[in-house]
Amino acid sequence: MTRHYLLSALLLLLFFVPAKAQDTLWVQQQDNKPYLSHRVRRGENLFLLSRRYSVPPAVLADVNDVNYQDGLVAGSRFRVPIDKYNYIRIESMVDSRALYYRAEPEDNLHSISRMFNVSQGTIQRWNHMQDADVTGGDVLLVGWIAYDKSQQPFITATAAAADTPVGRDTKSTNVKTLPTVKTGKPVPAPVPVPLNKPVNDSAGKATAISTPEEEESHALARQFKEEDQGGPVTEESGAAVFYTLKSAAAGVYYAFHNSARKGSVIKVLNPASNKMIYAKVIGPLPQLKEYHNAVLGLSSNAMKTLGARDRRMFCKLKYR
Repeated sequence: MTRHYLLSALLLLLFFVPAKAQDTLWVQQQDNKPYLSHRVRRGENLFLLSRRYSVPPAVLADVNDVNYQDGLVAGSRFRVPIDKYNYIRIESMVDSRALYYRAEPEDNLHSISRMFNVSQGTIQRWNHMQDADVTGGDVLLVGWIAYDKSQQPFITATAAAADTPVGRDTKSTNVKTLPTVKTGKPVPAPVPVPLNKPVNDSAGKATAISTPEEEESHALARQFKEEDQGGPVTEESGAAVFYTLKSAAAGVYYAFHNSARKGSVIKVLNPASNKMIYAKVIGPLPQLKEYHNAVLGLSSNAMKTLGARDRRMFCKLKYR
């Protein structure tokens, strides 16, 4: 009987572990622009993938040289760009998945950090690296991507079992474990990195370290300014309702809005205090009574920053 249980446990392990490894999102790059290579499953189309990965449909169509009306061939590869509309610098409450990058022989920490527009110190902190050394084959956590897992094609169970999720282009599928950062070297124990203190980069120069929250906050401000230059800006005013976000990071805010595009940035001003923030739009306002006659849902960590006294406040918005 014991032998039977051991054999059953071993079979379950053999089926479970490779499946988890295949779920890993491997980043590739061309001309220093990161992307995912998605293997198309039966029933998927451009608009479904656009919603799943928070990429504008026009961008997906252009990158993959397809038209909106074109069907996608099951089993073909579809490129999903990683950019400001879906890249996340901190693990958050919004639906997201971790991104991993396997370093090429010509890569160094400086080039990898520039690819994702984050500091070298942040990548070191994510991967518990004691130094800035990167060699070909090292696996690094390089951030997160907005990911709506509810966007699934309507297919039969048999077809679903035959399909493969996003992964790295490779002929081998014999991966047995999830990525271990800095493969090929012993992974050191996590070492606390003093925040806002200079550290030496791979070139020996001292660089300032920002917290991930500060980097995300600055990135949202930069994204809004870039979007502001791209065309007419919509101004709106009305009630904002604060919703509870238990694990909210200081300086990083999320918003619900019915008109602003998901992944875009909205500027929120409290005229009563003259305080302002930038928030990333994560979707439309929920159909709940507390949002009745509201124009915005805002994460609760913004209350103090905006100087709001109640869970509902008058605000002025700008977005594109």
